[in-house]
Amino acid sequence: MQARTRLRDIQIVSTAKIFRAFGKSSYGGRLIEGAGRTRAGATTLGWMLGYRRSFRTLGEAEKAVKPYGKGGHESTANVDLHISFSARLSDYAAFYYLRDRVHRIQKVFDLGGNVGNLYYCYRDYLPLRDDVSWTVFDLPDTISRGQALASVRNVKNLQFTDDFSQIDGADLFIASGSLHYFDKSLPEILERVERLPKYILINRTPLTEGPDFAIVQDGGHIRVACMLYNRSKLIADLKRLGYQVAGEWQSPDFRLPVLDRPSSSVGAFTGLWLELA
Repeated sequence: MQARTRLRDIQIVSTAKIFRAFGKSSYGGRLIEGAGRTRAGATTLGWMLGYRRSFRTLGEAEKAVKPYGKGGHESTANVDLHISFSARLSDYAAFYYLRDRVHRIQKVFDLGGNVGNLYYCYRDYLPLRDDVSWTVFDLPDTISRGQALASVRNVKNLQFTDDFSQIDGADLFIASGSLHYFDKSLPEILERVERLPKYILINRTPLTEGPDFAIVQDGGHIRVACMLYNRSKLIADLKRLGYQVAGEWQSPDFRLPVLDRPSSSVGAFTGLWLELA
């Protein structure tokens, strides 16, 4: 990282810490959002926070964070971190809905499933069918690592793809910790599918009750752009496709601050289990 970019990054990180602490109080939050409603205030906040401000689109957020991203989703550190994950609290909610249906699930489409970490985790907790076909959708470098890992572990029923058409005919569609990294909402992805999945599992997803917008998530090891989709609209659009919400839960161990709009900060990520009527 060049010296000027490094100094700018240090300034943004320091400013973000101050805004996060100040925005936790109701007075501080109102003051920040009040400033943002004026043209001069919005310009000042935007400069101070840099890539940590909110954006209208995912593309704008991706462009802003690119010089500071630390490799993004395909970085070695990110892939290694996902490999090390075991079941987390929100996974047990997913197990609850899957346990009585898993024998009917033969084809799985795992959106943004990294190197197949969910498959390796879930097979330790659920009696997956011997003939289950588990397809992970991800980025090219991550796919290569996933295929290599599956080969080393002699796993035959784990495949990888970068083709959305593989959703067609899936019994289960999973978006666990991934939905917010796509510039198309889930209904937009599914409306092009001829044979919709019977079940949808959404887990660890930040949702808002306001308009959709984008921010940059700073995970320490990487910084990536993500979307905050409107919860009510997401559910309504999925209902329009024929789905009913059978379960919903919260993941308070996952939070997402919105520094220039503190009232839109996500205090807990959301999980949803939906079934095709």
